[in-house]
Amino acid sequence: MPVIFIHGVNNRKEDPGYEAQRLITARFLKKHLTGAKINGKTLGQFLPVFPYWGDLGISFAWKMQSLPVAGAEELGPAVEDNLRPLVASLYDAVADPASVTDAPLLKLAQHSFPRAIDLLAQLVLSSAAPEDAEAASDFVFQAQEYAAQFEDPKVLPPWLSKVKNDPQFIDALFGALQDQAQQVTGKPDTDALGLADAFSNVVSRLADMFKKATKEVATATLDRVGDYASTKLLAWSRASLNATLGRFTGDVFTYMDSRGQAGAAGPIPSLVLTDIIDAVDAQPDEPLVVIGHSLGGVIAYDLFSHFAPELKVDLFISIGSQVSHFEEMKLFKQRRLDVPGAGGAKMPKPANVFEWLNIYDPVDIFSYACEEVFEGVQDFDYDTKTYVMKAHGAYFEQARFYERLRIRINEL
Repeated sequence: MPVIFIHGVNNRKEDPGYEAQRLITARFLKKHLTGAKINGKTLGQFLPVFPYWGDLGISFAWKMQSLPVAGAEELGPAVEDNLRPLVASLYDAVADPASVTDAPLLKLAQHSFPRAIDLLAQLVLSSAAPEDAEAASDFVFQAQEYAAQFEDPKVLPPWLSKVKNDPQFIDALFGALQDQAQQVTGKPDTDALGLADAFSNVVSRLADMFKKATKEVATATLDRVGDYASTKLLAWSRASLNATLGRFTGDVFTYMDSRGQAGAAGPIPSLVLTDIIDAVDAQPDEPLVVIGHSLGGVIAYDLFSHFAPELKVDLFISIGSQVSHFEEMKLFKQRRLDVPGAGGAKMPKPANVFEWLNIYDPVDIFSYACEEVFEGVQDFDYDTKTYVMKAHGAYFEQARFYERLRIRINEL
C-alpha cells in the first residue's frame, strides 16, 4: 500500500463476479507492480485498496420497467444474456463458425490459445457466485499466467494436439496448471491441487453451457445472418445492452449531479478521498499510485485538480477512461475555458501528479486518448483482443496487460 483502484460505472457488489473480479485484480497488481520504482520510491509489498462507491451510484425507481418488452431475439431464446457476447467473440475470432459447435473452446484454443483462456476467464468471472469468488480468481490468475507463454500463435501447449473435445481440454488445462505450480515450487502445489478438486467441475459446467449456447446460435442465427462478423452487437438483446448503458450513463449523471464543491465534497468524492488518505497515513513512505478505471479516472482527476490539490500523487494511471473527453466538454470542477484558445495549447496536468499514464483499447468505445488534450501524460494503447462491449473491462482479466503496464512504469 498505497495502491488505490477506483472502479468505474456499473459496479455493484451484488452482481455475479464482482468479488471474483476484485480479487483477481488485486492478485495481478500485487504480482506485477511490487518492486516498481516510482518517483524515487520503491513500491513494497502492498494490499490494493478498492474504494467502493457503487451503492452511491444510480438507482432506478421502477427497476428499468421503462425498457420496452424485447422483441425477436437475435440469437434465439435459449441463449442466456451473459453467454451471448462470448459466443459473438468466438464467432468473430474463427474463420469457419459452423466448425466450432462440437468443441468451441478447443477450436478457439487451436486458433489462439490466449483468446480461449480469455473467453474461459470471462465465462468464469461473469458467472462466479460470492462463495466461488476466491476459487474463480485463483483459476483465472493461474490460467492467465500460463497462457502468457503462448502469445505467439505459432507456439501452442504441447498437450493441445492430443485433446479431442472440450471436457478433455478442461482436464488437460487443469493438469497443466498443476504442473506449472510444481515447476515454480519444486513440489506439488496444494493450492493448485485443491483448486482442481474444488473448481474443475464448475469450469466444466460453464464450458458445457457455452457449448450448448454455441450450438443454439449456429442453428438460429448463422444461417440467417451469414457473415457473423458484420456486427458484434448482434450478441446483445436490447434489454441487456440498455441495462448496461443505463447504469453507465446513470452513474455518470449521479456523480456529476452530486459531486459537490471543494470544501463540501459530495458522497462519492468524499468516500474515495477518505480511503486514499487512510492508505497514505498507514504507509506514508510508499509511493502513492492511483488507478482509475472508466469514471474512476474522472473521479480521480476531479480529486487531484479540485477537491484535494494538496494530495501528492506519484503515479496516476487512467485506464479505459473518459478524462480527456470530459475536459474537451469542460465538465471538470477545475476548468479553464481559455484553453485550448487560439494557440491550441493543452491543459497542464495537475501539479500534484508526478507521472500520468493513460491506457486505452481502440475497440473500447468508452476509452479516450489524452496526449493531445493534456500536457505531461503518456498514452499507450492496449489490444484486449475482445469485442466492443467487453473490451471496457477486459484489461483487468489478462496477465499480459499487467506485464505490459509494469514495462511502461519501468520506462518512466
